Amino acid sequence: MAMASHAGRVRLRNEDRVACHADSGLAVLADGMGGHAGGAEAAWIAVAAWMERMEQGAETAHLHEADLREAVLLANDRVRQAAAEDPALRGMGTTLVGACFRGDGSLLHAHVGDSRLYQFREGGLRCLTRDHSVLREQWDAGMIDAGSPGAAHLRGLLTRAVGVDDLVEPDVGVMRLEQDDIYLLCSDGLTDMVADAAIAEVLATLGANPPLAAEHLIDLANDRGGMDNVSVIVVSSCAAVRLGTELG
Repeated sequence: MAMASHAGRVRLRNEDRVACHADSGLAVLADGMGGHAGGAEAAWIAVAAWMERMEQGAETAHLHEADLREAVLLANDRVRQAAAEDPALRGMGTTLVGACFRGDGSLLHAHVGDSRLYQFREGGLRCLTRDHSVLREQWDAGMIDAGSPGAAHLRGLLTRAVGVDDLVEPDVGVMRLEQDDIYLLCSDGLTDMVADAAIAEVLATLGANPPLAAEHLIDLANDRGGMDNVSVIVVSSCAAVRLGTELG
């Protein structure tokens, strides 16, 4: 399990935050909402709160889907509390995607916004999350082609985010791990710059070495423009399955 984050070639400040704890099988990434006050602070608060809640659950019991929901709700409450206490931070928010590689060899994941979780299995790349964005909704409804010129103006317009409303509803999923799986958590600074086919190629060739794969993905995004902050967490399921065997 390895993480990397970079401000990109255009932005002066990195508003992404990442955290991972290999021993407890936890990984989380947040992308502070661009153009909003305190995006970096919102991402930092959300990541810290999510990790705090998940680590508490890991110490006391077997983690379940309800724990991921509660971790996202805690992150939402903490971001809103900080914004209420400091007028300079009002209106801040963030995406969040988190994963828990559980001791029984399964994966729990939750997300809000357009940061994503990918699975690379048997040579194929699959996105396990659905963006909470205006672009995705219009695409699903057949109103716009994701590759059309108009689509670019809809990127970053979220329909859900952490810290914006009193309550937030994360999408939560659970699935089995397989021995050779590679998993990728990433912000849209990667996916807006690097096509899925290129991401798949990196994971196919370097995925067994997460630190090298993470750095290469960051370099690719920057080489192709680096228009936004870019953050990734790469997880080799070989290690995750091994962890599950040891803890199960």
